[in-house]
Amino acid sequence: MMNNDVLVLMSTYNGEKYLDAQLESLANQKQVKISLLVRDDGSQDNTINILKKWSKRINLKYYSGKNLGSAKSFMNLVKMAKKYSYYAFCDQDDYWDSDKLITAINFLKKTEDKPSLYTSATRIVDENLRFIVNHEVVSFKNFENAIIKNEAVGCTEVFNYSLMRELKKYEPEFLKMHDSWVCRVCYAIGGKVYVDSVPHISYRQHGDNVVGYKENIFKKLSKQFKTAFKDKIRIRQRIAQELKMGYENEIPVKNLQIINNLIDYPHDFKAKIALLTSRHFKTPYKIINVEMKIAILLNKF
Repeated sequence: MMNNDVLVLMSTYNGEKYLDAQLESLANQKQVKISLLVRDDGSQDNTINILKKWSKRINLKYYSGKNLGSAKSFMNLVKMAKKYSYYAFCDQDDYWDSDKLITAINFLKKTEDKPSLYTSATRIVDENLRFIVNHEVVSFKNFENAIIKNEAVGCTEVFNYSLMRELKKYEPEFLKMHDSWVCRVCYAIGGKVYVDSVPHISYRQHGDNVVGYKENIFKKLSKQFKTAFKDKIRIRQRIAQELKMGYENEIPVKNLQIINNLIDYPHDFKAKIALLTSRHFKTPYKIINVEMKIAILLNKF
C-alpha cells in the first residue's frame, strides 16, 4: 500500500503577484504529506525571496536555471524529482482546494502498480479569485483521442510513481507542452487516465497566463489546424515519432500501429486510409473532424 506522500513540481517565472496565495493553498492540503520542488525559470522579480521565505515554513526546495519556457522547465523538474508515491504539477498563480491532492490520490490508488494519471475540470476565476465558469474536460477514452487533442490540464495533473518512472526514461526533443506529453505517454504505454468532472482548483484568468481559457475549445482547435496548414511541421507525426523513440518496447501492439500510421501516412497510402477511416480518430466537433481529415489528406497532420 502506497503512502499519501506527494511531491509537488512547480515552475516559477516572475510570479510574485500570486505566489504567496498559491503556496498557502498548498500548505493547507488535507490528508497528505506534501513536499515541494520548485524550479525558477529566470525570474527577475521577488519570486526567489518568496520561495526562500516559504522554504522555512514548509518542506520546499528550490533551484534556479536559465529561462527554458514552461514546458521544458517542468520536464527538468521531472528529471530532478526523487522517488515519491505521487507527483503533481503546479502553476504559480492558481489556488488549490484543500482536498485537491487527496481526491486525486483516491482515484490513483485504484491502479497503484500501473502507470496512472489523474486530471480534473477547472474552476475559472478572475485575478481576485471571483468565479467565472467551470471548464470541464472534454471526455476522451482512448489513445487516438489524446493524440488529436490533449484535454489534461497540467495544473490538475497528479500521477503515480509508476508513470514517473516511465517519464524519466526518455526526454523528448520535440515538446509542445509538458501536460500533453505526460498524458500521451500514459495512454501510449497502456496506462490509466482518470478524468474527474468536479473541479478542485481555481485557475486564475489574467493577462500573464502562459495558457488561458479566453477562447473556447472549438476556437483553439480551429486555430491549431489553420496554423498546421501553413506550417511545415507535422505536429502529431512528430509526437508519434517521439513516443516510438522513447517507448517502442512498452507500447501495446494496437497503440503502436496507430503510432506507425501517424509516422508513415505522408508516404504510405494504407496508413493514411487507416487514419481517415478509424472510428476512434475524431473529436466531439464535426467541423474540426473535417479539418483534421483534410490535414491528413494534405500531409499536414
